[in-house]
Amino acid sequence: MDGRYQLFENLSNEIVYEIFEYLDAYHVYQAFYNLNKRFRNILMLSSLPIKLNTSNISKSSFHNYYEQFIVPNENRVSSMYLSHPFIADLILPASENIVRFSQLKTLVIENIDSEYLENILEHLAALSKLSLLIINSVYNIHSKNIVYERIFRLPALKRCVLSLNDIGICYSLPQNVGTFSSIEYLIIKNEVSLVELMSLLSYVPHLRYLSIDHLCHSYPERYKDFPLVLKDLTHVNLKLQRITFDYFESSIMKFFHHLQVLRISTSNDIEYLNATRWEKVISSYMSQLRVFDIEHEHVLKNGTDINLYQNLTNQFTTSFWTKRKWFFGHQHSCLGHSNHVIFYSTHSYRRNYYKLRNVCNRYNYLRQTVYNLDVVRHVHIGQQSRLNYCSIYFPNATELAISDAAFDGSACSLLGNIVCLSKLTKIVIDYKITHFSETMQILNSAYNCQTLVIHFFSVDESQLSFTQTSETFRLLSSRNNIRNLTVKSLCTLQQVEFLVQLCPRLQHLDIHVSHEDFQSIIKYFLRNYEGIRNLLTLHIKSSEDIWIEKVINTIAEERQVDEISAKVIGYFQCYLWR
Repeated sequence: MDGRYQLFENLSNEIVYEIFEYLDAYHVYQAFYNLNKRFRNILMLSSLPIKLNTSNISKSSFHNYYEQFIVPNENRVSSMYLSHPFIADLILPASENIVRFSQLKTLVIENIDSEYLENILEHLAALSKLSLLIINSVYNIHSKNIVYERIFRLPALKRCVLSLNDIGICYSLPQNVGTFSSIEYLIIKNEVSLVELMSLLSYVPHLRYLSIDHLCHSYPERYKDFPLVLKDLTHVNLKLQRITFDYFESSIMKFFHHLQVLRISTSNDIEYLNATRWEKVISSYMSQLRVFDIEHEHVLKNGTDINLYQNLTNQFTTSFWTKRKWFFGHQHSCLGHSNHVIFYSTHSYRRNYYKLRNVCNRYNYLRQTVYNLDVVRHVHIGQQSRLNYCSIYFPNATELAISDAAFDGSACSLLGNIVCLSKLTKIVIDYKITHFSETMQILNSAYNCQTLVIHFFSVDESQLSFTQTSETFRLLSSRNNIRNLTVKSLCTLQQVEFLVQLCPRLQHLDIHVSHEDFQSIIKYFLRNYEGIRNLLTLHIKSSEDIWIEKVINTIAEERQVDEISAKVIGYFQCYLWR
């Protein structure tokens, strides 16, 4: 053998350990656990931390992995990703079992029902090293307040990311009277009212970074003032909904005395374009501010002169703004019979999301101020966007959302002038698909796409049958890398069969079906193992109540009780895992 090469098994244990640090724990287990005694000992006797990611493991594989590798090494697990309800049931059949993972620093919880979530949070307080918690719940939470209160008791938590859906009336969290959280970074992606935010802030005196995706007005509640000073809060990112500038200033600006970075998205209230008022607010409340990043969208009423809007935006060109190197632009766009004006920061622009809107003429499109487009990862093409006029390119975009199918020319050519299609890992199609040929062209160029979300799939059965026999379908089926597929509109059995055959590497399927097709689709999932052998989880939303007995009986009829796990969440959702 050439002396430049060396067999992997001849490497020293120290070098092998270094290599294992860069690999997924499950992949290492798969490759080396049964290889020989030496590598099994390296795996089992190592002190390397284990990152437990359960998202792409089948039921049968997970059982061996968990029993042979995770259970003997629970004290090495530093991060845990619970991706669906079955995993939580297996790892933590009793919620108090979480305390066995004494070295856990990061916990990600997704798609777990409310009662189980509340119970597991109750026991997380025993984990003295848990510093990062991410919760993404697609199911309704009985009480967000219980979730908040239990999170605030976690002794070492520094970073928290929450996306919670609540049901019914959610009463505001009572303001804190003495128990403070250690949280420094708080990101909330669900809707939060101003009153709710005031209460939340009373629990987190050490907060440094705050981001709220949906901050809305509170009716009819009013917040109660409290004397807490958030002296460490330097970065704030807020997306405001139905909040006037008057209410925004009077309610929360008092918490921003030490702010250095403010990113804010607003709409409708034209008072947000009062430059003189902003100058007073910044001088009075935010004297240390170095980044002011605003995006304001306004719908012009009938008869409103665009020049009036131009005059307002011109006020942001005084020395107060220029000496801080804060520069702004605006874009006039048309959607149906409405005229929209977008006012935005330019020089300080660092958002990773950009929405392309229809502009009223080619000149306006071409003269848009160019942002720092290298940081944009998510591009949204809005309705009636004239892509043939667009000269903006996003070199590093990995996510693309499309809200309009009215392409004036080749879809691939137009989109390729805006993003690098081969870099895309997620595509969201938010328009009604009645012909699939154009979508297949896009997917064929975006061959690295792993996640596809379709909002309205309305291709009729005759067209599906014709498309399935085409060479384009065959090539796309052999080439695409789609692992996760979500269809939000009602699907028929034939539509499901079409999409599954188009995506043979599919691992997770999320669909919405009629009650009549529900059992037929489950039987298709059970009977076509060879055709969909990569499919691990099926998440079905039904138009009517789902009875777990019917699901279990269907699985029993196909003699797959031991191979398939089923779980009904609420009344209309069912999970299958194999």
